[in-house]
Amino acid sequence: MVIRLTEVLESELVKQANPRIRAGKELVETAQVRWVHSSEVLQIAPLLRGEELLLTGGSALLALKPAAQHDYIRSLAERHVSALAIETASVGRPLSADLVQAAEEAGLPLIEFQKVVPFVDVAEEVNRRIVSQQVMALQAADSVSQRIAERLASSGPALQPLLELITESLQIGVQLVDANGEVLEAAGDLPGDSTPDYTEVDVLVGGIVAAKLRMHSRAGVDKDYLKTVGERLTNILALAMSQRHRPTLAQIADTALMRAIVAGAGAAQIRELCRTVGLDLGRPVFMLVFHSFGMAQLQGVTEQALRRCCPGVRTHMDGENLYALVPLRPNGTMTKRSELLEDLRAALADTPVAGVMGPTVTSPVKASWSLTEAKLALSLGPATEFRGNIQDSENLVVERLGARELSGATIERLTQEVLGELMAYDRRKGSSLLETLDQWLTFGCNSTEAAKALFLERQTMHNRLTRAFDLLGGDPRGSGKMAGLHLAVRLARTSLAPEIME
Repeated sequence: MVIRLTEVLESELVKQANPRIRAGKELVETAQVRWVHSSEVLQIAPLLRGEELLLTGGSALLALKPAAQHDYIRSLAERHVSALAIETASVGRPLSADLVQAAEEAGLPLIEFQKVVPFVDVAEEVNRRIVSQQVMALQAADSVSQRIAERLASSGPALQPLLELITESLQIGVQLVDANGEVLEAAGDLPGDSTPDYTEVDVLVGGIVAAKLRMHSRAGVDKDYLKTVGERLTNILALAMSQRHRPTLAQIADTALMRAIVAGAGAAQIRELCRTVGLDLGRPVFMLVFHSFGMAQLQGVTEQALRRCCPGVRTHMDGENLYALVPLRPNGTMTKRSELLEDLRAALADTPVAGVMGPTVTSPVKASWSLTEAKLALSLGPATEFRGNIQDSENLVVERLGARELSGATIERLTQEVLGELMAYDRRKGSSLLETLDQWLTFGCNSTEAAKALFLERQTMHNRLTRAFDLLGGDPRGSGKMAGLHLAVRLARTSLAPEIME
């Protein structure tokens, strides 16, 4: 669920802040807010999913050099943040023309709060309204689903009466279309082809997309509301369709193969299923696992992106996870894997899902191991990089090794041996030397790139590294310490992740 940004700005609480739109005035008129978040963290962009209203006091941001401020603005715009609101009353100076121009060029609505207002109250009020809309949508969906179930029980699996009931309940036009977009059934007033404004959700039968429920919007009906309702209705519609939809033998075989891989079946069973579906046993493959955030429908958009980016992909929905088997050519697998990762990140940048690409294996018979490692990486999360919402398990080799092979006591002893004094300093001073060291190592000891990733000035980065080296007993470059240092830093960052989240 979302609300319009203009509604937020017109609320009595926000008006107390005397908000002034400094950039992106035209965008403010159409912007929607999915959540309100407040943070002074300068590296917040990778943790956002889009359509957030970000509130900040601005002291840390305005203390940066203009170039770093521009990077911050661009990072938020790339994440499709609805707007950035900066409270300047407590800072004591207005926003610079340079910062305003950067926001205008990046397409990020910039709002100045000229008076102090409690951010926690703003977030609580707006987020409560968003959650209330979600609850109302679920209640409406449950009510319609109950009526559909009753009609299904009394009149059988005929689809037309069920669609008419949806039309009556939501006062919209609806269509049920097949995978090619051909209309199977329709009900209600439908707009002409010139205005194809609709919300669409998949109807799954036996894990296979049998049809799509297409709901045509009318004035005053929120699309996110229709999507939430539609997602709850598809299960009951699937019951009606199950008696008329019969999957092909190929679809049944593909589903059996994916279920066997997800269940970790034996090599003999997977080998036989591969032969049945015509999948070459000597072909390299890797597994992908996706998990949705909030109330988002996982399969529809994600599966479409997979089929566009990964020819020959096979997918399977199991509970809250979507699994995918991606075949590769025998040659150039690493290059192709990297290309697919970037393509998927671009295709799913605005989709509220988290995904991990498992390691490449030499045969689909070994796909279950690739999936196991992908699920492990998904549970660990990105320790050092968060570019996009699709991660590569190969970037988490150390974390996977630590979680699978090393005990907590072993990790503690290793990190204490290498980083004990530095971590104690961070705890005592509230500093971020471990994070700084992690980024420096990740970027190949390139201070400039690490400083950019951390939104730091080069001199600040230099000062932090100097202090870190002092605590490590000297500059580790040119010594035998580098490999052990990188290992210890990655393990320390992973082991501290739950503590940081708390």
